[in-house]
Amino acid sequence: MNLQLLRYGIGTRAASKAAGYLLAVWMLGAGLGAWAQVATRTHVSVASEARGTTFTVKVGDIAGTPASGGTVSFETAKGSLGSAFVEDGAAELTVDKLPQGIRTVTAAYSGSEGYAASSSRMSMNADVGTLPDFALTASPTAASVLPGDFANITVTVTPENGFNDTVTLSCSGVPATAKCVFSPTTITPLADQPVTATLQIQTQAPSALGNSMIRPASTAAHVAYAIVLPGVLVMAGLGALRRRSGLATLRVLGFVALLAAGGLGLAGCSQRYGYLNHPPSGNPGTAPGTYMITVSGYATLSGTSVVGHTLNVTLTVK
Repeated sequence: MNLQLLRYGIGTRAASKAAGYLLAVWMLGAGLGAWAQVATRTHVSVASEARGTTFTVKVGDIAGTPASGGTVSFETAKGSLGSAFVEDGAAELTVDKLPQGIRTVTAAYSGSEGYAASSSRMSMNADVGTLPDFALTASPTAASVLPGDFANITVTVTPENGFNDTVTLSCSGVPATAKCVFSPTTITPLADQPVTATLQIQTQAPSALGNSMIRPASTAAHVAYAIVLPGVLVMAGLGALRRRSGLATLRVLGFVALLAAGGLGLAGCSQRYGYLNHPPSGNPGTAPGTYMITVSGYATLSGTSVVGHTLNVTLTVK
């Protein structure tokens, strides 16, 4: 009994030691991966134009070398104004309307495989209008999914200057085989309070159809069509031909039965052969890549004029 306990204790210690080694190796790998990322600096500037407010972000390492990959999200106290992909160390976003009352905008760089995340903040003085209007923000505005997965984004409509009309939401720029679903599609702010809707970006996983994955609709029907029915016709035809005392009409019917049997057999075999060797093409699913999706909100003010705003959402399909 003591020997069994001793052996059990030795086995437990060995297992614990092995688990400790594995944990140490994993932590070392994670540490090396983080250490291998190059530190970055983010600088954001803003310019007011006729079409709206344009934010320009520069992302690079300490030496000034442009970073590659990743996204920049423009965050405020009222939600994200949108996001943009980093290309050659630069990202740009134009916002047609800034929410009232925001004081700062933070450009948050997500980082990439070779570059670490960083951020930069700048002060803002958003113009205060007098006409009824709304601001459109979201959280998050950058998502990364695998084909077949989906991303949930909360879209917020904030009323300004007594706005209380219905806002209709839509999106464009989604990749092929993917779609946007809003819940709900129309929202109405009441009592100057923000109201939200959920945007779900649904992607599609690839699927392949091969000979081993498909089957004819009815195997029994194909067997009867290609073998049993022609066989019966062959027997009837041969029987009619061998009857010496029969009429000439029976002999003609025999020849017809033989020809019909051959035709049916070939047709059944050809159909089955074509189905099994030329199956329907597979579904490629949502193609990996980076996509810029535009979320739009439109409203009719008291049935007289239309006001609308947009924001950009970046989607990465791995």
